[in-house]
Amino acid sequence: MHVPSYPRVVALLLMLASFAGGAQAVEIDEKLKAPMVKDAAVLRTDAQSYIAKFNTLKDASPQDVIKNRALNTERFDLTWQIQQAIEVRRPLGDLSAIGFERREDGSYRVDFNAYPQWRRPEVQFHVVSSNIDTKDFDQLLISRGFREEDFAKLKAYVLSHDLDQVSRRETLPLALSFSKVVKKYDKIKRPVDDAAVLSYIYQREKLLAEKGREWTEGLLNSVDAQRARILLSFVGEMRSTGLWTPSDQRTGIDEQLRLMRLPDFEQLATAEAAGETP
Repeated sequence: MHVPSYPRVVALLLMLASFAGGAQAVEIDEKLKAPMVKDAAVLRTDAQSYIAKFNTLKDASPQDVIKNRALNTERFDLTWQIQQAIEVRRPLGDLSAIGFERREDGSYRVDFNAYPQWRRPEVQFHVVSSNIDTKDFDQLLISRGFREEDFAKLKAYVLSHDLDQVSRRETLPLALSFSKVVKKYDKIKRPVDDAAVLSYIYQREKLLAEKGREWTEGLLNSVDAQRARILLSFVGEMRSTGLWTPSDQRTGIDEQLRLMRLPDFEQLATAEAAGETP
């Protein structure tokens, strides 16, 4: 599991979370398979190509790195493959050239300050949303060039755009449609293989990553270009690291299927998406 680590920021554990589908209802695509783990050499080459594109765009306009959906999707797919290789204990060799430092337990650590190419935008900017009501946080930004009216706009955006709530609501159609697939297979006594569950998790996590990117783009657009640059500089200076660790994937898959098979899963998932406590 990839666990981002930030000072004064609660870790966002997105893998295997029961979130939920799309402003335009996104349902499960049964034909879409999660990316296979590539040969380590191919993975490194693809990662180096991605990093080059990231750096070129960042040098031209740091904010465009967040606006670029295709680039963020490329990052997601690469980190998904790295995570899956870690899960199945597939040797990846030396990934230090692309920023992944291997540890003795088989996990990989990334210094996001040295390799910002691997940092998820919504996690990076979580420090803003989590501290928006903290005493003197406004003064911290004002000392860097914000005006009071700028901070008011930023705060209004954060308070009116709850990323967790949006994530639950947006991925609900995906969860409900996959639950129907599971129950359909059960009815005809056909096993739901691991690949199908991983495909669902992949599609959900990819959607969550895109919603996080959209949230971050909206956050930066809530203020003018000068204040957006200040925010980018502010979060970029914070020390942050990421840790990709192996997890018990078998247990995670079994638990996902157990939830999907609950007779009242639809009601429970819908209530959760609405922010209701069962």
